Amino acid sequence: MADNLLDHFNVCQKYTHFHILVISRANAGKTTLLQRVCNTTEDPRIYNEGKNLWYAELAVDQRGIHDINCPFAFESNLQFIFHDSRGFESGDESQLKEVQAFIEERARSTEPKLQLHAIWLAVPSVLNFYLFCFVPNRSRPLLELEERFFNEQRAGNVITIFTKLDDLIIQVFKRGSSREQNRQSALNVLKDKFEEPLCGYKYPPKAYLHLEKMQEDEGKHQDQVKELIKKTADSLDNLALQMLFVSVQSSNLELCIEYAIKQ
Repeated sequence: MADNLLDHFNVCQKYTHFHILVISRANAGKTTLLQRVCNTTEDPRIYNEGKNLWYAELAVDQRGIHDINCPFAFESNLQFIFHDSRGFESGDESQLKEVQAFIEERARSTEPKLQLHAIWLAVPSVLNFYLFCFVPNRSRPLLELEERFFNEQRAGNVITIFTKLDDLIIQVFKRGSSREQNRQSALNVLKDKFEEPLCGYKYPPKAYLHLEKMQEDEGKHQDQVKELIKKTADSLDNLALQMLFVSVQSSNLELCIEYAIKQ
């Protein structure tokens, strides 16, 4: 136990930020998701690691332009540093190579500020598939480059996030069925079209999560954020790094206490 506490102390002294790579298709609801994680409504800002200063806001017309090496964050929680990747929807193999090279480079780095700690893959649940973030669209299952991403060896664990489940529920809606029945139909589509195929690849996601109504202020978005934090923490192999990740998120103090007691 003493060794675990010492490791945790050393990690906290060494690491001041937690770096997360987010891979998503367009319109996956990524910005909303990250705002909920950081418990804010502010726009993200480009982050200058060298000077530890904010120097530019992300302009609306720049949001379709992604530089994986250009980190960003939210002023409400400066300990979370995000890296945004272009999605794979265009089929351009250079996009896959860019992501793979970034992950490999960060895995080799001995500099704390350059190391990557987690990967979120966001997929929109609107059967247009893609912390990956997928917007599930049953007419567009896994793309070729996405399949290759999960079949080729890489460092780090991936949490697959299915966003906008409410949109998928509309897609599978059947008259005469209850809201819960339609919701279950949508979950069945996620399992059949996405989760089970992903589990069959050589390097499948470490965990899956589906999100809905994240854009609604009165929704249960913080309960869903808590589940994302838990699944990400559980995917980390290093206990000290796991504790660091839980401690840097500021919106779920209950979760911090839970992990502290557990360990």
